[in-house]
Amino acid sequence: MLLFDLAPELVAPLADVFAGLLGRPGEAGGTSRTVLGAAARDEDLWIRPRLRRGPGGIRFSLEPGPLTEPAPGPSLVVVPDLARLGVSGMRAVVQLLGADVATVEHSGLRRQWQPRARWLAGCRAEDTERVSPHLLDRFPVRLSVAGLRTLPGPDPLGPLPDVWRAALDRAALDRVAPGQAPPLVLADALAPRVLELLGPGTGHRRALALARIARALTRLDGATEVTAARVDEAARLIGLPSAPQAPEDHDPMPDPGPGPAVPPPRGPAPGTRRAPRRTDHGPEGQRRAPTGRPVLAPDAGAEPIGPGQVPGAPATATPYPEDDAAPLPEFASLRTPWRRAAGPGAARGPVIGVRRPYDLRDLAFVRTAMEAAKYQAVRGHPPRLAVAPADLRGYVRAPEPERLLTLVLDHTCRAGWNWYEALEPFLQWAYVNRASAQIVEVGARDALSELRAETFTARSVLDPRITAALARPPGRATPLAHGLELAGQALRRAFQHHRAGLVEAWLVVATDGRGNVPLDASRRGRPPVVPVARTGIDDALAVAARISAMDRTRLHRTVVDPARQPYADLPFLLADALGGSVAEGRPAEAVSGDGW
Repeated sequence: MLLFDLAPELVAPLADVFAGLLGRPGEAGGTSRTVLGAAARDEDLWIRPRLRRGPGGIRFSLEPGPLTEPAPGPSLVVVPDLARLGVSGMRAVVQLLGADVATVEHSGLRRQWQPRARWLAGCRAEDTERVSPHLLDRFPVRLSVAGLRTLPGPDPLGPLPDVWRAALDRAALDRVAPGQAPPLVLADALAPRVLELLGPGTGHRRALALARIARALTRLDGATEVTAARVDEAARLIGLPSAPQAPEDHDPMPDPGPGPAVPPPRGPAPGTRRAPRRTDHGPEGQRRAPTGRPVLAPDAGAEPIGPGQVPGAPATATPYPEDDAAPLPEFASLRTPWRRAAGPGAARGPVIGVRRPYDLRDLAFVRTAMEAAKYQAVRGHPPRLAVAPADLRGYVRAPEPERLLTLVLDHTCRAGWNWYEALEPFLQWAYVNRASAQIVEVGARDALSELRAETFTARSVLDPRITAALARPPGRATPLAHGLELAGQALRRAFQHHRAGLVEAWLVVATDGRGNVPLDASRRGRPPVVPVARTGIDDALAVAARISAMDRTRLHRTVVDPARQPYADLPFLLADALGGSVAEGRPAEAVSGDGW
């Protein structure tokens, strides 16, 4: 189950509820629980080292990890934030969820099993644009729980719909346990209704998930036939917009005659963006029951809950918010990027695993001692731990971004030309190469000081701050020289102090070259007392000349020219000072919609 807009303080209470549903009375050990986060590694998920004391001394062994389901009892895997899950965790989701058989071979351990674990994940609706579609499709049940709270009350479930009460009823789940439920009959109108609700081009996983939910609701009610009405009930449960259906016991409506067929509306039009949802997590959402166990209930004074509406969720919630996401998902998010850099600087990223080392650099001492402990009984029980060359293990580190896009945005030159189309090739380059981004904003209306430029660093171009920076309204002043100085400082730090060493970098300056704030005024933060004249432009050219002396083999320089009149030669003068090229923008009439 994937829950959208779940408050962080509700992750643990909901995990307790799900663990109680999975557990059976009288079972020893209860429900095992595993939490996956950004720091999850393959060694933590698939294997588990154990030290046991026996008649021959302490022995080391490897046992199946938490995701290999070594115990026959029920298990629950909790993912607090799916958008921040690491590569190892994402691969585990894709490999296990919905799979009939899973196999693991790791460090001499070989195991094959049928995945039976239940997964509970949370994710913000606006973050789905950064999650791989392969991950999202693995969760058949999706619900928007924005506004869900923990409130005390005599009824732990509160005024929930009947279908929710049935789904959270322990006795009802016991009655429909495997082997006890009667066989079901699928109605002829079931499949057409599923395809009608989802529409074309949505994939088979969504259709199968909707049909499975309809089958589960039929079992909970004790019925024996899965009808199209059950499909509508399942669609209301997950918040899927449903089209009107003609009653089955009436004659079909007469043919209205020839005419254009109008399909039912399905969400926003292509190219539009969904407004971000706001979730209020105030102090009222943090109260607990007198017994100390949190209970789930909607906010007091909320509107009546509909047949399939989640308490506190907006009426327009959709189980598939990724369909309306404007930016692209992360490029090849399930694959570790290939690294070109070599040498000591290439092995300074975050640790993601261990392996046999090629040299004595960056050794994993704890894992080396664990490998050596396996063979101490064979090596004669020496008084000290004996480490053989075959026991050595080294760290495997994730590669740091090897490419950098430095983007200088002059907001005061946006009028009259296509800002987005001119910058799109550079953003696409950074997206495909997983480059980090350094954004320098010049002349924004909401800047802290109109005499100074502002900058921030993003790990990728999918950062929402970049989208906001591209749509920033212009201000009055243009501290172009200060913006170029900040960009030059960022590039020097990246080339000189970057942990993995940059392979390639782009400096893109989108400006008309009309800098009207001298560099000294930007550094002091006070307006100049003498007439400015060309001082701001000359300072910008001087800073650009210093940037031109940087590494020409790895740094590319481009000035995006809006072609404004007069002074159309200023962008070319700036490009000559930088030692780069000029890219021309297009007129504003070429922009469609918001252009991004």
